[in-house]
Amino acid sequence: MSTARSVTHFVALVGLTAGVAGCGVVGYPAAVPPAHTQVFRSEPASPLPAGVDALTGLQQRPMRPPTLASNETCSASSQADLKAMAPNYGAGVGPVYMSGQDSWYSGGQTALLMVDSQYSGPLLVRSFQLGGDGKSTVTLTDLPSPANANATDKERQHGVSVVPAVQTTGGGLYLGAVPPTSFWRAWIGTLATVRAGCFGLQVDGDVFTEFIVFEVNPGNPPPG
Repeated sequence: MSTARSVTHFVALVGLTAGVAGCGVVGYPAAVPPAHTQVFRSEPASPLPAGVDALTGLQQRPMRPPTLASNETCSASSQADLKAMAPNYGAGVGPVYMSGQDSWYSGGQTALLMVDSQYSGPLLVRSFQLGGDGKSTVTLTDLPSPANANATDKERQHGVSVVPAVQTTGGGLYLGAVPPTSFWRAWIGTLATVRAGCFGLQVDGDVFTEFIVFEVNPGNPPPG
């Protein structure tokens, strides 16, 4: 990973969670980055129904992940420069970005969902698999309380507010709406899969659906 992304603050944050999520330090020498990347555009979605709570309304949205041609390899989402944020990079087109690692491994690693401060509405995050048998799920797990508390303090110093998520039926995450603020939101946890493959997150907001695709290598990450 480039020197610009080796954020001292983030390395310290990941150190808090290394015992929970394996090697969380980004940029380890033996990591296998995605061979192909591309931009997955967001799609418009119908506004949430009146009189229905946001979580219920978002859960009514169908899953509609991108498709892979029979001879196509996994193309991960391109990374964006989040500039002054820490971490200062993330996969996706926004307002939600997946950060924490350049390369993903099935054994589990620290993961962050970064939400641009310009969007303060609700979010529902659900996973999918591209190709394969479609049965290998993505597991998103909250950090233990002490690690999350330490991360919260450090993130706030860098304009990021760590927020909790509700674990939904089927393994999704729900982030409720917040009052408008200049602070970005971040959910910090761990991401793991049963096996290697091509996976993604469908992120539904008030009037949009975003897709973040990532490639997962087998086993645990190399020693960092």
